[in-house]
Amino acid sequence: KYSITPVYVEVEVTVTEHKITNIKIIEHENGLGGKAEKIVDDVISRQSLEVDAVSEATVSSKCIIKAIENALQSGSK
Repeated sequence: KYSITPVYVEVEVTVTEHKITNIKIIEHENGLGGKAEKIVDDVISRQSLEVDAVSEATVSSKCIIKAIENALQSGSK
């Protein structure tokens, strides 16, 4: 989970054999940033959180990336 007002995101990340295989957006309160959700495809294909923000959805993009990072960190404990 992660929030940057007014954006809130909750994700579920599946990791198989040390690879991100799926990212499910459970909740995304996004204002105008709905198109940022496609950023999960970039994260999966690049296997990295170092991806470009979606144009005109920068805050939602950053929030989604941070939610993925938080999910990965909480899952590794």
